[in-house]
Amino acid sequence: MIISKKGLLSYSSRDYESIMQEFWKIVPTLTELWKPEADADPGVVLGKWLASVANMLGVNLDWLANEIFAPSVSQRKNAEKLFALIGYELGWYTAARTEVTFTNSTGDKYLKFNLGFNGNNFSTLNAYTDITNNSRVITYNILPTTSTYGATETRSRRTVLTENKDVFTSVDNVYLKPGESVTRVAIEGELRSYTVSVAQVKKNNYIIRLPSQHVDTTAIWVKAKNTVSDSDFKAERWVQCSSAAEFVQPEPRFAVTYDSYSNAQIQISNYLNQMEDYSNAYLVIYWIDCSGVIGCVGKDVLENLLLAIPSDDILDSTSGELTISNLSNTIELPNTYTVTGRSPETAKEAYKNSRNYINTFDSLVTLPDFNRFLNREAGVDCGLVIDCQKALEINKAIYEDTTLSDSQKAKMYITNQDFPEGDPVYDWNSILGYDPTDPSNYLYSANFKTYTAMCFAIHNDFQNSSFGIPATANAQIKNDVKFMRYKPPAQFIENVKRDYRPLQAMSVELEFGYLRVFPWYVVGQIYPKKPLSQDEADNLVAKVKEALAMYFAPANRHIGEKPTVMEVVNVVRGADSNVDYFDAGTLNNPVINWRNCDPDYFNPISFCQYKDRNNRSDIVIAPEYILR
Repeated sequence: MIISKKGLLSYSSRDYESIMQEFWKIVPTLTELWKPEADADPGVVLGKWLASVANMLGVNLDWLANEIFAPSVSQRKNAEKLFALIGYELGWYTAARTEVTFTNSTGDKYLKFNLGFNGNNFSTLNAYTDITNNSRVITYNILPTTSTYGATETRSRRTVLTENKDVFTSVDNVYLKPGESVTRVAIEGELRSYTVSVAQVKKNNYIIRLPSQHVDTTAIWVKAKNTVSDSDFKAERWVQCSSAAEFVQPEPRFAVTYDSYSNAQIQISNYLNQMEDYSNAYLVIYWIDCSGVIGCVGKDVLENLLLAIPSDDILDSTSGELTISNLSNTIELPNTYTVTGRSPETAKEAYKNSRNYINTFDSLVTLPDFNRFLNREAGVDCGLVIDCQKALEINKAIYEDTTLSDSQKAKMYITNQDFPEGDPVYDWNSILGYDPTDPSNYLYSANFKTYTAMCFAIHNDFQNSSFGIPATANAQIKNDVKFMRYKPPAQFIENVKRDYRPLQAMSVELEFGYLRVFPWYVVGQIYPKKPLSQDEADNLVAKVKEALAMYFAPANRHIGEKPTVMEVVNVVRGADSNVDYFDAGTLNNPVINWRNCDPDYFNPISFCQYKDRNNRSDIVIAPEYILR
């Protein structure tokens, strides 16, 4: 009924039209003075006004209700409070970074120049078009003494840009013989500074509000000087912390926090009170005012070198004596130190990304949580965690696959070499109806370690790193190599176990197993839309190989995922607009070729590693399209 003890309208009527319809039905039951055909009737006017107000209130109530639930939150300030409950911090501005290489292209000239800081500015380079090819000046600052900025920066962990580098040094001399090169890190944006007295900092409760909102919080530095006009800084080094909770150490420290409007601000440690000769001193805050996403640039577009400290030599990159090249940072490149520029994370993006974040303290941790935790560890391209139950389920699914022969199943099973064997504590015959561990009728391994989380991961694209050298070996069966076995470096494994220590209450034993790795390469002919010279053909092939390496890089793939012919064809066709189609090969010469391995052994704990053989005959341009 419309008329109820609690009101005249039903609670399901929330919009203007439904409220008005119920209003038309109610009024005749309450009064005989009713003329709905007359818009000037006072009752009609009142009804429409009440319906409008009710509609507005209903919308606002819905909006407020949505703001307290993670899937529907839309305001960043609400999302910050909501996701802080699980320890997730929303992403802020990130300045795009790239590696810039300077090469002496002269035949006999010796080049010398200084990339140091001049007290106000870094040396800079410019790009004059953005990623959409629109005209716009994009400035990159060259950070002194930074051949690399630190391999700890990953998709899942952000650190201070120059933790152990003094980028404000005035001396970064570069000496280049003919043909020699040097690399520096460049960061997009405008270097800005703000000077405030120590007395004012104390008066403002150790908070310094920056006159900017486009701040990369990993590229902030604090310096101190005795007077405003001093050109030299004090000797004390101010250390940036991730939060004010780390101010317990008695040393100069600061952290980046946010006000109620999500503006970045600097919080200074109250250790400032204990520092000598600081009562009349001044603090100088340096930061990068960046453009976020639109600060990214393509490959080799930076030019117009402007040195902060003039060089005795006349450096002119336009003359060809000094060649400047840079890496593209529009996407993450494996095995490089480029960083894609990012704008502040929206509430919707935060909801999606927070699902890959777990706070292990006082939390119920399940196998999917272990997988998310492993994949956000520093340096992990892709990873997988399984327990004994999941390993048994995988083997059982392979055993029950009627499309596979017994010999194929035997190759795909997870064995004791993949997952350590445990005690035979189960009566498998009563559980499964058969005993897979019976030596007389061996089917697959089942007695895995019960309380083990077995991790398989690819670290640093299979390359050596500061964590050490990966453990690799050939898996030989009957003196024949079937695949490569890979395990990340031991130091990296210890670091991961250290991060898992809060989980020890779960009685979980963390171990790393050997991943099965299957190298492969691509063979085929490219048919362009128009004939090419030999140099153009070589460049097109190089571009295609680069696209294949990017698409099939471990950071873009998953463990247990095989490449398909259609994937290869689509990558080749999308590598350049001049590619018409890609020959899918023949039975004797397929597109996907396995290299020194047997793909029959591929199972869910395996990875297909794309490895170009650098053979000029693997991927070629159709001969009839080469101009002779």
